Amino acid sequence: MEEKETFTSLILPPAIHISDAPPPSDLTYLQAAAIFHYLRRDKPLNHQLVHYGKKTDKLSLPESGDKSTTQHALRLAFSTLKYEDLLEEMMMDSRFLASQHIPNDLLPLAMVMLCNFQEQKFLPCQRSGIEKEEPQQEVRDLENRLHKCKTKLAASLARSRVKHGLQSVSGILSEPVRSKQHIARLLPLYAWVNTLSSSVKEVCKELELSGLSKVDNVVDVSESTFSRDPLCCDTLIFSQKLHAPLKRSQLTATHKLMIQDRSVCVAVSALRPLLFDNADVLMAGSFSALTAAHVAIMVAARSGGVLVCGADHTSSQLEDMHKLLKEMDIKNVRILSEAFFSLGQWDAAIERLKVIMVLPQCSSSGLSDPVDTIHCESGDWNLLQDLSRGFVSQSNLNKLTAQQARLLTNALTFPQVETVLYCTRSVYKEENEQLVHRVLEKTHTPSKLLPFRLKGPIFPDDTQSEDAIKASMFFRLGSSQVTNGCFVARLSRQADPTKVKTVQEVLARAAAKGILDGLFPAQPKEKKEKSTNDLEGDSEQGKDQSEAEVKGKKEEEKGGQRKRKKRRKRKIKAKQSKMVTKHPSMSHKKKTHYRKRTVKNKARTIPRLTLKLISSTKPFNHVFLAAAKSETPTASAKKQPTAAIRPATKTQPTTSKPGDPVRSYMEEMSATEALESEDVLVSSQACSSLSSGSGMSVQRTPTTASLQHAQSI
Repeated sequence: MEEKETFTSLILPPAIHISDAPPPSDLTYLQAAAIFHYLRRDKPLNHQLVHYGKKTDKLSLPESGDKSTTQHALRLAFSTLKYEDLLEEMMMDSRFLASQHIPNDLLPLAMVMLCNFQEQKFLPCQRSGIEKEEPQQEVRDLENRLHKCKTKLAASLARSRVKHGLQSVSGILSEPVRSKQHIARLLPLYAWVNTLSSSVKEVCKELELSGLSKVDNVVDVSESTFSRDPLCCDTLIFSQKLHAPLKRSQLTATHKLMIQDRSVCVAVSALRPLLFDNADVLMAGSFSALTAAHVAIMVAARSGGVLVCGADHTSSQLEDMHKLLKEMDIKNVRILSEAFFSLGQWDAAIERLKVIMVLPQCSSSGLSDPVDTIHCESGDWNLLQDLSRGFVSQSNLNKLTAQQARLLTNALTFPQVETVLYCTRSVYKEENEQLVHRVLEKTHTPSKLLPFRLKGPIFPDDTQSEDAIKASMFFRLGSSQVTNGCFVARLSRQADPTKVKTVQEVLARAAAKGILDGLFPAQPKEKKEKSTNDLEGDSEQGKDQSEAEVKGKKEEEKGGQRKRKKRRKRKIKAKQSKMVTKHPSMSHKKKTHYRKRTVKNKARTIPRLTLKLISSTKPFNHVFLAAAKSETPTASAKKQPTAAIRPATKTQPTTSKPGDPVRSYMEEMSATEALESEDVLVSSQACSSLSSGSGMSVQRTPTTASLQHAQSI
């Protein structure tokens, strides 16, 4: 029963409306006037209807200890910037400035009060009897003057609507601003669950006990229902009408449910699959204490920590961070004294660093209502002037991209970091895709480290095709009626996928270099001697291009070997020709030696057995042995070796000189012819004696030519 009574306040009574918000306090008006005066754009003199006081170079706000006051003032100043031209026209047309004699330094205050006055339909503000702040006299005086002239001011507004043909006051705005303002009124409310103190299921049960029912689709969310976010597993979706009751509920009071814009929740959820066990995450850029707490809760599940560079934040921001972390009992956040750009790569404080989350200041062009997010996430207030007109000037965009590029470049220099997550709330490519590509191209990676490359998808979908997954290297969330826009890019260290070779390519390359010789059996000749038709069939079946390249390389190598062999032969022939001319006596020996060496490489052939070959190369030994056995002992004793029987005969002197190749060749030819004629006679006699079977012995009388041939041998 107590739980039901605690959460029944979440349901709004039908008589209460969110539009019935409390009127701005005096301090809210003063802060809004200071913000408007600082952010308003200077017009040419011929277009100035109202002459304000001199602008200050630095924004100085009246002191206020309440953040909600500043947030309300920022919202009021942004509305005044959007309707600036219409409000100035109302003041001049109703002659309010001329009749009330308002000084120039109070004109910014008069503008913000008139903007709120027309939003309240020119009805008087009903202040509460108990006021926490002291009343400001100039605020109360201007309020009384506006009430006196409310009829003239309302009539002037009606004439302006007729003049411009406006059905409503918002019609005076540009199309982008008007559409965003319409979407902002329909946006649902997002809140993430503190999983350190509770769980998503427990919070859902408490909400159901309070009277809310759970639905599956965000479109079905209403005042009495809620839903779960499909991208962020720890985030719940509510109707915007439940904003005030949720803030007053026990869930937010105990920090079990934290209200935050979805563009920030999505960026934190993209960090979940990138975490390492017992590793730290460094947050760089501009972010709120609530965002740091959300990241710390997620990292705590992996026993990791969160590092924050304290020098990059103001004292008030650090104070809010310490306060919130203490209230939520988060102990894994460490605030460093250094700035992000002065942090050393090998500092002991970042020895466990693996992931860097870069959250730079951006144009906030993806937000339908940028005021709350810029205020909470420490954004740049100067952008409200451009956002009130529906676009961001090129000068402001260049400043933002320069700062974003510096942050991302510095994040990629840490060698121990494995992943960098880059997040913006912008729709401009200059801040998103183009910036990431430009930084990656300029980043130099040491040779021992893998370079950073884009890795996606951020939120994989099982229904996506392979081409869609490859194309989704970035995550873009467009602005719509259910969410604000954001951009997320993930950069991880990895090898170049285009240069990674397959196993077949590596083996083919090794085989082409001869590294795998002998490791694999040779292919049969049938495969090597394929016809052109077979090769065409193989190519049609889908042979890899790498195999064709390897074959081409092998053929080139074979052709190169053939060319080298031909060159060697040419060089050898050239050397032989030179040797013949220099040393004629040695030319025959070298030629025969080279001939013998080349013959060794060829297959040995058995020549036909002829009488000429028998007589010229080797004697017919078995015939002579058989004849020798048939001789008498006396005859065999008388027989002497060939060298002893053949006396040395004198040759006729010639006119040739000794060592002359012509003379040696002629002598050799004459000796060979004499031996051939004698060997023929001896062989015929031996054959006839063997055929008759007699013991007749054949004796060979050596001649002068045979003796000379034997001596030469």
